[in-house]
Amino acid sequence: MLFSISLVFLMSLFGCTTTKPTSSSTSVYNEDLGAFRIALATYKAPTKEITKVENTETTNTSNQTNGTPPTSDAMAVDAMLSRLAEKNSDLKSLPGYRIQLYTGSDSDKANAVKNKASYTLSRHGLRAESVYEQPLFKIKAGYFISQLEAQRQLVAIKDDFPEAILVPDKISLSVLRARYQGSKEEE
Repeated sequence: MLFSISLVFLMSLFGCTTTKPTSSSTSVYNEDLGAFRIALATYKAPTKEITKVENTETTNTSNQTNGTPPTSDAMAVDAMLSRLAEKNSDLKSLPGYRIQLYTGSDSDKANAVKNKASYTLSRHGLRAESVYEQPLFKIKAGYFISQLEAQRQLVAIKDDFPEAILVPDKISLSVLRARYQGSKEEE
């Protein structure tokens, strides 16, 4: 019994002692990792060699004539362009952005926002449209391909429509064609 009490006493005495930290707070971590850094080749600026080409007419016209590519290259370019046009003919819309002025289930409030927007947005060259995506009525304005252009318009109308947000949307190619042709006629 005496042995167990003394053992418990010794364990409690030595078991609760604090240990000294292994590193002092005054030492600063310093490690050089330069040996592991990838060495890049030094950049050498290309030198321009100016060569004078004399204007001599050649009878061999198979290489280039008057700066036009050879016939085989022109045919390859035409083939690539026709494949690209065929691939793009299936496109009906492009990814873009619209400004959403209102979203909610109240059709009367949606019509009120649309009427306000029709007057207000005409100054900015935008037109408000109502869209019904069950069960919500949404009032959207503008068709933008770039987010930067959409953000500029959003900032311009934010005073009149503080709840307006920018939303990604698919933009019909027919709408873009009409918009582009309208801007060409104005110029």
